[in-house]
Order: sequence, then structure tokens, then C-alpha cells
Amino acid sequence: AAPASGGGGFFGGLFGGGGKAAAAPPKKAEPATPKPTGPRGLYLWGGTGTGKTFMMDIFHDAAPVQQKRRIHFHEWMIDVNDRLHRLQKGRAAKQASADDLVAQVAAEMMGEAWLLCFDEFQVTHISDAIIMKRVFSVLFERGAVVVATSNRPPEDLYLNGLNRPLFLPFIPMLKDFCHVHDIGAEVDYRLISTADDEDDSRVYIHPNGPEEKALLERKFKRLCGNGQVLEKLQVEAQGRKIPVPKASTGSSAAWFHFKDLCDRPLGAADYLAIATAFKIVFISDVPKLTLQERDQVRRFITCIDALYDHQIKVVCTADTDPISLFQVSEEEKKTSVFDEVFAWDRTVSRLTEMQSTKYLSASMNKMDGDMFIGQFNMRSLTDEDMRDMWLRYDADDSGELDFDELRRLLEDLLFKQRGHRNLSDDVFEACKATIDINQDGVVSYEEFQTYLGDFSLVSSSFGGSSLADV
Repeated sequence: AAPASGGGGFFGGLFGGGGKAAAAPPKKAEPATPKPTGPRGLYLWGGTGTGKTFMMDIFHDAAPVQQKRRIHFHEWMIDVNDRLHRLQKGRAAKQASADDLVAQVAAEMMGEAWLLCFDEFQVTHISDAIIMKRVFSVLFERGAVVVATSNRPPEDLYLNGLNRPLFLPFIPMLKDFCHVHDIGAEVDYRLISTADDEDDSRVYIHPNGPEEKALLERKFKRLCGNGQVLEKLQVEAQGRKIPVPKASTGSSAAWFHFKDLCDRPLGAADYLAIATAFKIVFISDVPKLTLQERDQVRRFITCIDALYDHQIKVVCTADTDPISLFQVSEEEKKTSVFDEVFAWDRTVSRLTEMQSTKYLSASMNKMDGDMFIGQFNMRSLTDEDMRDMWLRYDADDSGELDFDELRRLLEDLLFKQRGHRNLSDDVFEACKATIDINQDGVVSYEEFQTYLGDFSLVSSSFGGSSLADV
């Protein structure tokens, strides 16, 4: 675990130590704040679901730069702190000051990428707040360009945070090096693009009665297929062990109760470890929340941020819809100093988007082909199975499969059965003739259903090869 803040710890060094200590060395002069000499970045802020991340991703993908990095800001700060901890443990006789170590980490990261695209720029922990000015001073001094999205203007970062005066000098520096732009939109586009609310296709299931609990169990068992369900697993994050109540061996799906994730003292690094280890996360029994459960609210917000940023498919049962889940009065909204009240709008927006066809398709496409196919019993596909498979292979969401998308499906099936994807042109043409009933050059959903719904048809299209193991 990272060293605690205090007299002998890393952050104690930044605060000047504590307790009885030997005579302190001469204090270094505060490094001069750098001034822009090159292109300025962009700090784009505004309400949730207004397209900030979408625009940043377009910029990142199109920027003709080799040394660039797109990352959630939470995740980037975890990386910074991990590197600081590594350097602190390894420095000879502890000759370097805490300030020097921060500068060394910043220089190291600058060597890897000078164009930094941060999603959800926010500061919630004092450990981050007290090092940000020094980290970014080095980055900006060396020519870094920062493009960031946030729900808050720079002046509201770390608002009401502990020892905020230590953080305040960072704000004018950020504004010096980034153009600040309020996106000024009021429409949350995520809220108008959810998938059909059919019982068997829901991923956010509410209210949470006996039928809904049974539906969640059925969904998990379906993903497990004939595979083994492992219990009492562990995921490791920064030396800590995070219990996983149960998981599927075939589909990289994990099951947690809300209390497993939010009643325990977990943080961003723990949720990122879960998002890295699994592709599908089930969360049962998400309750209604109030400011009395502020710790659980904060952890749930951080958990959803991590799962969303890694495009993890989340299937959950909850007491009510996302908007009503965190019950805060209008008076509390006006007078509260707690960041959770402000951040909850982002969580509502993300929980809603995570039910959309576009998000679920992206999540399906992140899975390896053999892992994806492995979660289905190809001899008896359900309607939900068909929809999930269609989401993966209709990658451009056009409503039909072109032949490149069809080839990907067939190669995944072939890999599961034979361990390779060397689909010959002759076999592909035979499959194409079988599936494209209308011979119009594309595969409709109905043709897709007809083909996959008949196991003997699938098997015969591979030259009679048995697909019993698929």
C-alpha cells in the first residue's frame, strides 16, 4: 500500500514533515510558474451528456501526433502516484526531496506523451491536490499540451476540499496553458438513445422485486453457459486483494453485490482493477441512496466512472431508475458542499448511456472472439443471445451485416471450433450463399436469425464439420 501521509511519508515531505525531526535542510525556493511559449490546450467543461468526451475523442484520434495519450483523469493520477511510490522506495538513502520526485515522475511521463487528453478532469483527494501544481509545472514547462473535459469550470475544481489553499495556485496556471470553453449545451444526448426496454434485454433492471432478482440470476447463468462458476476469487490492486464473490470462466463475467463494491473502503484503483479483469460486471441490489450514505454514493460514482471508461457491460438490479436513485432534496442541492451531489448527474447520464445500443455494441466488440462466442450455447440460442451477437457483428450499427462483418462472425465461430481463423474463400462463399437468402449483398437481422437459429445449417456451412464444441 502507498505510504500514509504524515511526518515520514511522501506527502509529509510535501507538507514539510511532522513531529520531532532533525534540523531541516535549507528550504528550496518555490519554482517559478512557467508561462506558455507554444500552443495552448483546451479545457472543455459543461453538463453531462453534452458531447465533451465525443469531441475530445475525435480530436485525439485525428491529431497527427505519435506521442499522445487519452486517459480518464482518475486513472492518470493513479499512475502518477504509483510511480511516485516506486521512486520513493527505490531512491538511495532518500537523498531526493518529495518535490524532486514529483518533478522526476512528470519528466518521465512527458517522455512518453506530450499531448495529453484527459476525460473527466476532477480533483477529489488531497493527495492529488497537493502535487498537481508541481506535476503540471514540469509538464507545461517541457511543452505538454493538455486537452481536458470536465463538468466544472476551473474555479470550481476541488471546491470545499480539505486544505484547498494548497491547490489554488494550480488554477491560474491551468488557465494560462488551456483555453477554457463552456460548451453551453443543456441537452443530455445520452438520455435520448437507450435500447428497447424489453424485459429479457434490460441491463439496468428495476424495481428490485423477486422477479427482477430471478431475471438477473438467469442472465448470469446464461453467460456462464456450460462453463464453471468460480467462487471467492480475488483481484489485486496495488497490493490489495479485492474479493470477487463469483465469476464465469467462459465469458469474463463477475458478480458483485452492491455492498461488496460500495460498503468496503475501495477507491478508483480497485474499480479499475475490476474493469481490467472482467468484461461484464453484474451488480445486485443497488439501493436508494441519500446523503446519509455519502461514502457509498462516492464509491458508486467512482465505480461507474471506471466501468464506463473501460466500456464494461454492466448488468444490475436497482430499487429505482437512475434519476431517482440518489434522493437529494432541492434544498440540499442548493446548500450542500458535498461533491457527490454535483457528480451524481454524471452518474445518471452514464448509467443511462450504458443501456444504449451504441454502448453495448462497443462493449461487445472489446471482447476476444473466442471469449465472446464461448458464452453462448450455439445449439439453442435465445432471442437475447441473438441480439447480443448482432450488437457485436453489426459493428457500424447499420442494421445489416456487410460481408466484412459476416466474415468476422464466421472466423470467430471457426476459431472456437478449430483454434484458427483461416477461413478459406471457398468456404466463405458457401456460407455467404447460405446466409444471404435474398442475394442482395448484405445480411439482414432476419437472415442472421434464420442462419444461427438452425444449428445444422451452421454446421453444414463449414463443410459438414461438427460444431458441437462451439
